[in-house]
Amino acid sequence: MRFPLAGLIVTAMLALCACSTHVSRSAFCSDVNAASVKFAALQSETTPPLIQGAAKAMAHLADEAPSQIQSAVKVEATAYEEWAKTGSNAPLTQNSFTAADDQLNTWLHLNCKGH
Repeated sequence: MRFPLAGLIVTAMLALCACSTHVSRSAFCSDVNAASVKFAALQSETTPPLIQGAAKAMAHLADEAPSQIQSAVKVEATAYEEWAKTGSNAPLTQNSFTAADDQLNTWLHLNCKGH
């Protein structure tokens, strides 16, 4: 099964507002890198608290993502939110999720070298 960000799952920070709060590319890359460690267990362990934490973190990253990838991060955040609510990871198998994941991973590969 594929997971968003190819294992670079988002940080565990909550969004503080519903408005867009873009951060620098470097800060976004650092947040994603930190999350890869925090949520790496989702590759093998899918406990409700871990899924809920990842969903909250995805919501935060969707808010702070650079404009070029914000819509892709929002698609992933929505999928994680649905997984947290229902317990089914089916949203992570949708074509829209896969396309968003591909877009995001390409951006990360091109923009987050050295993070």
